[in-house]
Amino acid sequence: MEINIQRRDKIIYVSLQGRFDAVGSKDVASTLKTALEPDDLFMILDMGQVDYLSSAGLRIILSIHKRFTQSGGAMTIVRLQPYCRDVMEMVGFASAFPIFESTQEAEKYLSRLIQEQSLIDNWDDLETVELDCGLFRIIPQPDVYSAVDILGDVKDVLESRITPAHLCSKNFFSTGYSIGLGGLGECLDDYFPIMGEMITIGGTMVWLPTDGSDTPDFLIPKNDTGQITIRTGFNVSIAGGFNELMLFESSSSDGVDIDSLYQALYKLANKRRSDYWGVLGVAIRAEMPTVYGSGVKRSPVIGNTPDNGENIMHPSNIAEWLDFDETPRHKNVTGLICGLGVEQDSDLSQYDREEVDRVFYMHPSLNKENQVLLHNHAVVFDSIPFPDRPVNLDHEIKNVVEKGEFVDMRHLLNRSTISKALIGVAYIQEFRRDSSGYQGV
Repeated sequence: MEINIQRRDKIIYVSLQGRFDAVGSKDVASTLKTALEPDDLFMILDMGQVDYLSSAGLRIILSIHKRFTQSGGAMTIVRLQPYCRDVMEMVGFASAFPIFESTQEAEKYLSRLIQEQSLIDNWDDLETVELDCGLFRIIPQPDVYSAVDILGDVKDVLESRITPAHLCSKNFFSTGYSIGLGGLGECLDDYFPIMGEMITIGGTMVWLPTDGSDTPDFLIPKNDTGQITIRTGFNVSIAGGFNELMLFESSSSDGVDIDSLYQALYKLANKRRSDYWGVLGVAIRAEMPTVYGSGVKRSPVIGNTPDNGENIMHPSNIAEWLDFDETPRHKNVTGLICGLGVEQDSDLSQYDREEVDRVFYMHPSLNKENQVLLHNHAVVFDSIPFPDRPVNLDHEIKNVVEKGEFVDMRHLLNRSTISKALIGVAYIQEFRRDSSGYQGV
C-alpha cells in the first residue's frame, strides 16, 4: 500500500494506492498513527487507486471515521472505485460516511463544517439584536439566491376544483422545504379522495389524510429510489437555501406568537438587508409552548366542490370543510415549521404578482383588521432538548426527525407560540413555476 499525506487549509489529504486488505490495512493504520496530530479534524481519504477492499480495510476506515467524529471533525471518502463501493454497500457502510465523486465536492462539504466550527468557537462575537419580543443572534450563511417554486394554484384548492390533471409527482429529495396539499399512494384511488395538508422537511414527507381519522401519516426515506413519489396538486417550495440563520430566544417564558415573530423578522430585514423585498421564507426548529392548528376535512377535489358555489373558506362552508383550534392542541413540544410570510402593506412590485397570488390566501381564523399573510405548516414532536450552539439548520432538523417522538402535523395558526428557535430565513427574490415535478398519477 502506497500512502501519501498532505495538509492544506485545515484539511489532511490521504491518498491510497494498492490493495486495502489485511496487509494494506496494517500499513494505513501504522502510518496514520504516526502522522495524525491532535488538531487534525478534517480528512479527505482518496481511494481512487484502491481496487480491492476487505473487512480489514473496512475496520480501519471505521476507526478513522470514529477518530475524527469523536474529536468534532469529519472524514470524507472520494473517488471510490466500483468494487470497493459494492463492498461498502453490501456491508451497509455506504450511507455511514460522506462519499463524494471528486475531491472538490469533499472540499466544499468540509469547508462548510470548518466554517461552522469557527462560528461555534467564536459564538460570543456573533451579531445580536434585542427587540421587544426577544433576542436574535445572527449566524452568517453563504450568499444564495432564494426563490419560491410553485406547483399549482391555491385558488384551485380553495375552490375545490383539483382534478387528476392537476396532479404532479415529486421525488422526495427534490422538495426540501415545502408545504401544500398532497398524499402518498401507488394509484390514484389510494390518495386522491383523501389528500390533505402536507409538509416536506428534514428529508421526510408528512400529510394529514382527509379520511376522517384526523391522524397524520408520514414517510422518511433513507434513499430516494424514485419508486415512491409525493403526489401533490399544490406545492410551494423554498428554493436556493437560506440567507441567514437566527437563534431566537423569547423575552417571555410563555413565548411569542408566530405573527409577532414574523413582524420582528420583517423589522430586522428592513434595517439590515437590501435584498429584502417584502416576502420571507422560513424553516424553523422551535420549542413551542402552544400549538394551534387547522386542517381541511375533505379533499378539495372536483367531486367535492361545495353545492352553494362558494369556496371552502366561505363562512357557510367552514364547518364542513375546516377544522381549527380554539384552544391549544399541544403544549410544550418541539416543532419543525416551514412557511412563508408577506409583510403587510409592502411593495411587491419586484415580484410577478400573479405568481404571489397563487401562494397566499386569507385564513378564516385570522383577525380581519390585521390581515397578515402567513402560510405555515408544522410537524410536532415530544419535547427534545434544544442544542447549545446550533449552526447547521439541516442537521438540527434531521436530528429531530430521526430521534424525536412524532406527535402531529398541522397547518399552523398564527397564535401558536415559540419560546426558542433556530430559524432559517430566506429573503425571497422570485416567485416562479416549479419544473421539478412531473405530470403523473
